[in-house]
Amino acid sequence: MTGAQVKVLVAGLVAMTVVGVALFGGFLPGFRPSSSAPSTLTIRGQSYYYTDFAPRLPNLLENTSAPAATTFHNVTFVVWFIDWDWVSGARVQGNGTEPNGTEFSFILGSTPAHQSNTTLFLSPDLEFGAYWPGLAQAGDSVQLLVRA
Repeated sequence: MTGAQVKVLVAGLVAMTVVGVALFGGFLPGFRPSSSAPSTLTIRGQSYYYTDFAPRLPNLLENTSAPAATTFHNVTFVVWFIDWDWVSGARVQGNGTEPNGTEFSFILGSTPAHQSNTTLFLSPDLEFGAYWPGLAQAGDSVQLLVRA
């Protein structure tokens, strides 16, 4: 390869890189990556982003699972199952920690021993929440909410 050919090759690669960054970086109007907007819902007049999260299932013959952690929109959630029984139900226990360090705990679901059925938790400051209607309706997927 001659020196002129190397210069043309390098110039072409630089030009393609600039065009790629401009297109996928959103610098050119109308050309954006095809990502979808975050899912939102409204609860008690507040908009929340939400995502589904499946905590670990309990090991065979155990009724509690190991805690599983995830961060969603800067809120760290730690969630696990307690009182697990495929037939009679289960409960989800967890906590959420806001970016400022404020932490709130929650328990969702019901079992025959725990007749109260709480499906929705919103933190007292309404910054985050969790929703789980129970095994029969949602399986092992907990919906995590963070104020939009």
